[in-house]
Amino acid sequence: MTGPRSSQECARCSRTGSRFATTWPEGRICRRCYQQATRIHGLCPGCNADRLLPGLIDGTPACVDCAGIPKDFHCARCGREDEPVRVGLCAHCCLTDDLTNLFDDTTGRINPALLPLFTALTQQAHARSARVWLIVNPHTTALIRELAQGIVPLEHATFTGHSHPRKVAFLRELCIEHQLLEPVHLDIERFENWLASKLRDVHPDDGRLIKQFARWVHLNRMHHLAASGQLKKGTFLSAKQSTTVALAFLHHLRERGRSPATCMQDDIDDWLASGPTTRSLARTFVRWASDHRHLPPLKFPYRVPQTEPIITQQQRLEHITRLLDPAADLAPGERAAALLLLLYGQPIVRIASMRLQQLRITGTAVTISFTNDTLTIPAPFDQVIRNHLAALPHQTTALHRENQWLFPGGRPGQHLNQTTLMNKLRDSGIDLRGARNASLRALVFELPAPVIADSMNYSYKVTDKHRQNAGAVFIDYVTKRK
Repeated sequence: MTGPRSSQECARCSRTGSRFATTWPEGRICRRCYQQATRIHGLCPGCNADRLLPGLIDGTPACVDCAGIPKDFHCARCGREDEPVRVGLCAHCCLTDDLTNLFDDTTGRINPALLPLFTALTQQAHARSARVWLIVNPHTTALIRELAQGIVPLEHATFTGHSHPRKVAFLRELCIEHQLLEPVHLDIERFENWLASKLRDVHPDDGRLIKQFARWVHLNRMHHLAASGQLKKGTFLSAKQSTTVALAFLHHLRERGRSPATCMQDDIDDWLASGPTTRSLARTFVRWASDHRHLPPLKFPYRVPQTEPIITQQQRLEHITRLLDPAADLAPGERAAALLLLLYGQPIVRIASMRLQQLRITGTAVTISFTNDTLTIPAPFDQVIRNHLAALPHQTTALHRENQWLFPGGRPGQHLNQTTLMNKLRDSGIDLRGARNASLRALVFELPAPVIADSMNYSYKVTDKHRQNAGAVFIDYVTKRK
């Protein structure tokens, strides 16, 4: 049972009205501070031993012996020095006990089909995260037990047909990552499910038309990209947006008393003139529908952006300088991603999906590849990448069997979501499009546009446009490179 709340202050956080967990030489310690203190591991400043550091010496975490804490935190079973979860047992041993019972196939052994997942969960460095995940997800624990006992088969249909498919989606992704289930393209499946729900309340004729459009344009492209290993999260998001705008366009026609077959040029003109610029995304649908005679042959102009956002070179240099400032409120991953944006003009969608194999660390050199060309990251910027690799996230759980991502995500086997990365960099004060354009413009001042295109994975058309905007001329660049 938890003790009563006290009006006394915690010796560490000075909060009152908290429940206290223990009393140490420095005073009474509340439950929150106790949990935080018993999860710190590292080198003790007193004895230089690598162990649990729950105590304090001059404000620095220290081991129980040096801090004078009269408690032994060693696990009674495995000997690991860690926060006790149950009497005498650490989180790892408690997790193993819980999972042994959960994965039991009714014969007292772990179901062989689930053994890879059991092993990955029990051997992960951060055992507490797995325990919390199981505790707060009763649908997941119930399904694991049913799978272990053979009540339901271990196949994708078990997850997609579950009464709460979203509640067990993470378990399904873990099963895919640890090869218990064959790989599937989840974004394609998500798009199909999203489309089905989106079409429930639309006009039946419009629903059939949009379903054909989605199948032959978006799903066909997604399957093609998936087969070649080039399907990105952005493709899924773009398909959703394109389909949403197409549905809105058809609704616009219905409001004007039109159907697709009776659509007129005036309907398109009014659609574009009376709404935001995102309405121009309906062009893909209108052209497809016209080509297949669902709409009359009408004109739908291609929208050309009127302005190109760009930050000044001074602003770019200030951002770059901030990445090297240890006092800046930026995580190692945010610094690394911002570096690739500000130094090499890489778009966020490409940065988020970069693989570890694109980096090479040989001695004192750090190289990176966006194409077949290898580029050396100059000092001191190479240290930003080294720091990120040293603090790579999501490596202490079973999320990634063999991580291949430079920015691993919080979903099993997947890289960091591009939107998450965008939001982090925007929150740090970086204008993403403006920074990318400024970086490319600076690069075409240094080297010819074709060289930048070949090295940075851009088309010649894109880099030449930046060259023209920047006013850079390299008539004799071949002789300069000799």
